[in-house]
Amino acid sequence: MFCTENCTRCCANPVQIDPAIVNTLFGHRLGSARRARRISQTELGRRIGVSRVTIANIERGGQNVQIAQAFVLAKALDIHPMELIPTEHDVEEAHQPTNEDRFVRLAKIQLAEIVKGAE
Repeated sequence: MFCTENCTRCCANPVQIDPAIVNTLFGHRLGSARRARRISQTELGRRIGVSRVTIANIERGGQNVQIAQAFVLAKALDIHPMELIPTEHDVEEAHQPTNEDRFVRLAKIQLAEIVKGAE
């Protein structure tokens, strides 16, 4: 539900979704569905009138897909379009830093403190 007020609870912190994450998750779902049906990128591209390179770009998350294109891709794979759309949970989970990300961030902070202390 979207806020229609100008409140401090939600309007001060607007929803932020990284399109790159959504594109990557969509691409993974598309690739999985395609491979499960043993369809090549070339064949899927032929079915919807685009090149293999375009399908590869979508699958690696490097290309935005419009809603209409998602429906066309789903129809070409004989699946429901929602099978390609990432869930809210998937997107939120992808936004969470991994333990490796936390470790790297902590190491950078500690290194900066060491360098600062040596000056």
